[in-house]
Amino acid sequence: MITEKVLGAYTIVGTLSPSEQAAWYRKAVEEWNIKTFEVPILAGVPVVPEVVDVLTELSASIVATFVAQWATAGQKNPAYGLSSLDESLRQTAVVDACSSLQQCMTLSEAGIRVRNVFVHTGGCSGEALPHAIAFHKSLTDLRELAAAILPDTTLSIEVTDSLPSDHPIPFPAAKKASLTLPDLIQILSFVNRESASRQPIALMVNWGRLLVNGDAPLSILHQILKSDVPLSGVILSGAGPSTDGFMDSHNSHLDPQSGFTEEDAVACASVLASSSQPIFLGTKCSTAKGEEQLPTETVLTAQAELLNRVNQ
Repeated sequence: MITEKVLGAYTIVGTLSPSEQAAWYRKAVEEWNIKTFEVPILAGVPVVPEVVDVLTELSASIVATFVAQWATAGQKNPAYGLSSLDESLRQTAVVDACSSLQQCMTLSEAGIRVRNVFVHTGGCSGEALPHAIAFHKSLTDLRELAAAILPDTTLSIEVTDSLPSDHPIPFPAAKKASLTLPDLIQILSFVNRESASRQPIALMVNWGRLLVNGDAPLSILHQILKSDVPLSGVILSGAGPSTDGFMDSHNSHLDPQSGFTEEDAVACASVLASSSQPIFLGTKCSTAKGEEQLPTETVLTAQAELLNRVNQ
């Protein structure tokens, strides 16, 4: 069942002034009836105070992504990540994720409900098994802290593309993950069995990143829903076309070449609605449309209309 609609407005409004950002969040709540937002949390970088204030005032909630932290640090050092085979860099990634969790606790104490936090593995630098062992260590640490300071928040792992290192599309437009979906399902099944009394770690899907991987997103959703790992949510977006395949650039359904259509959103919503699991459904799109950029209001309004339409 779909329990929440989520807007990832930050991909468009994040470069605006703090007051302009806050105004868009207010518009989403008051005019579009969207009260939950995907918000990036970076280690040591607080969320813009004006955004915190408006989310608190409007009793909004968030799903917090830590993926931007990895993408930022990973561009400086590709070995950085929660599944890193470099133990020092793995521990650094864990500390950064713990810092982000503590920021989420601060937001929670301010009155903003933190529904989900999600991370992912980090890039590939070796065989799957060593990455899986490293990721298991990281998840064990993160789960303990999340359970202690955010007991009502679901810790989730984002499924992203796992293209090989020799694929022609460069990082960060592709090649984001060290482990495939079957790897993740196996690891999370094991981790969740280790601590069955606690809230299980779930999977979260970004539609566009499945396109980058060359996957059929609906098939991936069915695969997860048939597994013993919960699905916490789906973020709808497209991708950017290139001669070598799709690139991770969040193109919206307004871009006819994005690989993501309104019909895809309807089909996705139907699959999620028929499930007994509580799942959020959101959008996170950029203003890109081929070589041009669409107006902020055009894309945000279209996303809000799409979310409201498929969540009826």
